[in-house]
Amino acid sequence: MVSFEEITELYGVYIIFAIIGIFTFLTVRFYSKKDIYDPEPKGRLFLAFILGIVSVIPALIFSYIGGLYVGFNTVLVSVIIAPVMEEIAKLLFVIYLAKSDDFDGPLDGLIYGAMVGAGFAAAENVLYGFTQVNLSRGVTLTAFRSLTLIIGHPLYTGLAGVGVGEWKVGMARSKYDKIWRSMLFHGLWNLSATVIPIGIVVVVVINVIVLRKELRRTLAIDKSAYERGYYTQKNKNNEQFNFQQNRGPNMGINNFDPNNDMIENGNLIEDNFCRDCGTSRFEGDRFCRNCGKPFQ
Repeated sequence: MVSFEEITELYGVYIIFAIIGIFTFLTVRFYSKKDIYDPEPKGRLFLAFILGIVSVIPALIFSYIGGLYVGFNTVLVSVIIAPVMEEIAKLLFVIYLAKSDDFDGPLDGLIYGAMVGAGFAAAENVLYGFTQVNLSRGVTLTAFRSLTLIIGHPLYTGLAGVGVGEWKVGMARSKYDKIWRSMLFHGLWNLSATVIPIGIVVVVVINVIVLRKELRRTLAIDKSAYERGYYTQKNKNNEQFNFQQNRGPNMGINNFDPNNDMIENGNLIEDNFCRDCGTSRFEGDRFCRNCGKPFQ
């Protein structure tokens, strides 16, 4: 009878790529299908995935520099340095993607963040799979990491991306508001995998709950915006609102009203401005576009 080791020695390379390909496809499909009211262009989602692969490079550089400060202590690098540096690297690409008019809300932030995270995870799984002592261990590790892919890097970066999406439409003061969540859940996962293996079951349950909760919340915001005509008005006659005047980081989709000329035209609220820096306030703004201070 052919053993597992013999099979992996013969076909391990193909098995690893097949596992990564299948689970990456399922993960990308899972997240991308959540945007039912204003689906994202497939080209932009593909770009996000590719940028996720590219983000491995700065993440490795950042992690190496961080590792120098802790003497490359295995636990500190895994639980603190890697989560912090990797999430920063991935979020930078999510912020870049947010420049597009298609990126307009917290659900979009979650989806684009998940695409970047999926690309990062795919590249990371290739590295892990082919750097083990033998292909049988590489196949086993790749399979385990792929089984939890949906609640791994795509979730971490998606949580940070929600903050970027909220900032883009005036619901948050900073694009970095939610990055602490991605670092926290990433760190908890690495802690359970490195120090407390039994805790990984608890972390899986927590991640599933967090994902379900965040999907419900962002979908509710997206549905509300759709029902008030935000997406219909935005795409009317194939035209979009002027980005600088009417949307992120300005017009909150939760405040959009197509019948309100002040909102549609991005007009100033009379006699209203930021008391800290003097920047003008527009209808729907909750935070100053310049300094980020909340309006009273």
